[in-house]
Amino acid sequence: MSAAITFLLALILLIAFVAFRFWEERKGARLWAHSRSVADEMVDKIYTAAVVGSVPAEYRTVAIHFLHTLAHDVIVFLVESLRSIERPLTRLSYRMRQSVPAPSGKEPSAFLKTITPEKKSESENTINTI
Repeated sequence: MSAAITFLLALILLIAFVAFRFWEERKGARLWAHSRSVADEMVDKIYTAAVVGSVPAEYRTVAIHFLHTLAHDVIVFLVESLRSIERPLTRLSYRMRQSVPAPSGKEPSAFLKTITPEKKSESENTINTI
């Protein structure tokens, strides 16, 4: 279910982005042009520094360690939250299996009455042949 929600959200955002770009092309001007160009330059500088290696190795190892720790903590949190949901559901399932209601004493349906004698005769035949 969450995959479908994520897919639909991504699809809606992609369509909105394409519509926004077409609107900008038709209008002939960029919205927030200065801010977008500054952000583009900043991303370009950061990417070049990370790829070329002008970032000191110590910073890169600290960043990798931080990302690893962050990913580990997020996964541990998700597993713990899943277990906290799983335990009550397991207990509820166990209680439901233990408290199965007794048969109500109703007459079986006509269909079941037609099947039951055949099953008895087949089981009796098996027992008699052994």
